[in-house]
Amino acid sequence: MFILIIKNLLRRKIRTLLTIFGIAIAIFLLFSLLTFNQGYKNSLVKELDLLGVHMLAVPKGCPYEAASLIVHGGIIPKYLKEEDLEIVKKIPEVEIATPIFLAQLVEDDRISIIYGIDIESYQKVKKYWKVKGRFFENNENDKIVIGSDIAFQEKLTVGDEVYFKKIDKVYQVVGILEYTGGQDDGFYFLPLKEVQRIFNKEKQITAIGIKVKDLEKVDEVIRKLEEIPDLQIVTMTQVLGTILNLIGQANSLIFTIIILALFISSLGVINTMLISVFERRREIGLLKVIGANNWDIIKLLFLETLILIILGALLGIVLTISGNKFIETFIKGIIIHSPKKIEFNFDWKIATTIFLYSLTIAILASIYPIFKAINLRPMETIRSSDE
Repeated sequence: MFILIIKNLLRRKIRTLLTIFGIAIAIFLLFSLLTFNQGYKNSLVKELDLLGVHMLAVPKGCPYEAASLIVHGGIIPKYLKEEDLEIVKKIPEVEIATPIFLAQLVEDDRISIIYGIDIESYQKVKKYWKVKGRFFENNENDKIVIGSDIAFQEKLTVGDEVYFKKIDKVYQVVGILEYTGGQDDGFYFLPLKEVQRIFNKEKQITAIGIKVKDLEKVDEVIRKLEEIPDLQIVTMTQVLGTILNLIGQANSLIFTIIILALFISSLGVINTMLISVFERRREIGLLKVIGANNWDIIKLLFLETLILIILGALLGIVLTISGNKFIETFIKGIIIHSPKKIEFNFDWKIATTIFLYSLTIAILASIYPIFKAINLRPMETIRSSDE
């Protein structure tokens, strides 16, 4: 029977290949979406963990996305006062409160993301940081530490100089961060006071990174922080939830399109099998005459449908795995402030889901063609084919 099935599929090679390719595209879209959702969430969680704090204090009125902007180098058009930082530090449950001043220098076609930090407190939340060279001191206003990506792209080493034309100042590179896998790799780090001076924002900061002593007291810390008039508190959980909610809304539209693509590809399979049944009326009639029963016909047509679906699904999965770099580049181009690297790992659970879905399509797509085939009258079919 298997040889007969293969011969039947190869009888119309172009039609078979087009059917398989249509299924593959639909499965590729579905598998990509499911893999993206999982990889995006994992990458985002990892990136938020790299921030090293449990929550961020941002200027009141900023949305939850403000924390994501800080993580990814975006700019918030509001500022906190350094006095707010001192109030936060006095809360007993707060272990570390570190000031952050995030800004951008736009020069020609290059955007440089400048991170102003208090190096003593910031190193406490970035304990994983390793640097080639050294970190600057808070009073070294002509020294700079750069991320590994910048060092690679600009071909800079420790001791080289960085010139920012817009502010007409040269900084000496005293340290290069080792690769972190996060957005830090693409930042320029300067002493907080120097960045405040550059942008004429004396005693102002973009945000406060906060690490608590006891995670069980996070709610208590938030309650105390919210009593400070200028502050709005954003936890990393809220950031994750907000971003994933935005992605989920976009995915709803994409998922609808994918379902439509799967439906169309299923119709293609049904059409292919119906045409196959019509073209093979005489063959099916002869099979019945020589003793084949309805169950034999059902097995024959169902297995043909199943092979088409499985080949299409396998091709779709292969396309997803081989094209993950393209998918990542495409997604990062349309989603603002996406993680630096989105993980696209093969997941057997997703692959199993795809296989079961493909099996369901095979069953549904074969019902009508099988119904038509088993209702063919053998003698009438042979006679009409001879005419």
